[in-house]
Amino acid sequence: MRDIFLSLIIFGLIPIILKFPHVGVLAWSWISYMNPHKLAYGFAFFFNFLDFLAAATIVGLLITKDKKSLPKHPIVWLLGLYVAWVSISTLMAINHEVANPKYITVIKIMLFTFVTMLIMQSKSRINALIWVIVLSIGFYAFKGGIFTILTGGGGRVWGAPGSFFGDNNHFALVLLMVVPLTYYLYQNAEHKWVRLAAMGLVICEILSIFGTQSRGALIGMVCMFSFWAYKSKKLAIVLFLLPFLALVAFFFMPDSWKARMTTIEHYEEDASAQGRITMWRVAIKVANDNPIFGGGYNVFYDEGVRARYLLPGEVGRAVHSVHFEVIGEQGYAGYLIFLLLALTTYATGNTIKKRSQQRPDLKWCGDLAEMIQVSMIGYASAGAFVNLATFDLYYHLLAIMVMTRVVLQKELDKTEQNVEAVARAAAMRKI
Repeated sequence: MRDIFLSLIIFGLIPIILKFPHVGVLAWSWISYMNPHKLAYGFAFFFNFLDFLAAATIVGLLITKDKKSLPKHPIVWLLGLYVAWVSISTLMAINHEVANPKYITVIKIMLFTFVTMLIMQSKSRINALIWVIVLSIGFYAFKGGIFTILTGGGGRVWGAPGSFFGDNNHFALVLLMVVPLTYYLYQNAEHKWVRLAAMGLVICEILSIFGTQSRGALIGMVCMFSFWAYKSKKLAIVLFLLPFLALVAFFFMPDSWKARMTTIEHYEEDASAQGRITMWRVAIKVANDNPIFGGGYNVFYDEGVRARYLLPGEVGRAVHSVHFEVIGEQGYAGYLIFLLLALTTYATGNTIKKRSQQRPDLKWCGDLAEMIQVSMIGYASAGAFVNLATFDLYYHLLAIMVMTRVVLQKELDKTEQNVEAVARAAAMRKI
């Protein structure tokens, strides 16, 4: 029954999407982040709804008469360069059989990132997209937070089944990234009950992060909240919040959680940590031998690569690091582009924050830019321990930063034109 109901909703949206393509972006994001079809038990579980929504959105984009153009911004150019780079690295991959499936997934994500930047260039659409992202992931965060309370932290929280973030470590990273976005909604909500609901969701997200029992997320939480306090110039927050979270963790969470977290200090004795370090070393060796284009997507799963670079007794596994994932797959040159994307996005956030400070009506731009920066720190720090370099949420954040910059510039230009018009009118009256 769920399968039929969900199919009716999704395919029922297609005529609307053809007329209003921005609905397609929202629907695509809903399916991508919530994975509602994975909560069904029949044909819908394996059905690729995303391709149908993407096709309808692109057709709607082509047939609607609205003027559309990609923003002329360095982030857009760097994204285009990165797409070109991963395409070349895939052509030159060590093993095309393992590289091609991941490449196809990445191209779909990147294509829809560009479609998003084409369509969602307004405050209402940007906020609608953020609401969809937050509520889609928040569905699992709410469940996870309640589950963590009810089990006293004894049960482990997992993400959406069959998704990019079904694994507990991946889900912890996603939760960490979405906390600042949820706080942005709290900051800019007009109604009291919406603000309370948003803050309640933030609490559930933090509880869920603890419930995942992810050690990398614990490190990421410290880094992200410290940076958050620095950005907001309220260092008292971190002096209060981090000890408070530590007290909650060590008085509320069970001994099994504490024992797992304390292995961070003794990583050399932990098999999981040593396995990560082993694969990081493999990534460096692959990049040293292929410094420009790397080994191609999924190079770490190639048996020939494992036989060549693993030492006797070592076992091949996932690379478990965004940074080493890109270095090994795309080479040092590809990682440089990846890094430039992040730095350019961060710098754009500073520009948005600075230019919106004197405009109360544009305060939301600065708030959003700052929260995206905070989210990126969470991604960079906790992402050092999971392989999610191709996760669409990160690229959605880059797109949202670009669109926020576009909306801000339009509003500033409009104000400047109005001032010039008033000045010309005043000059004419003097004549």
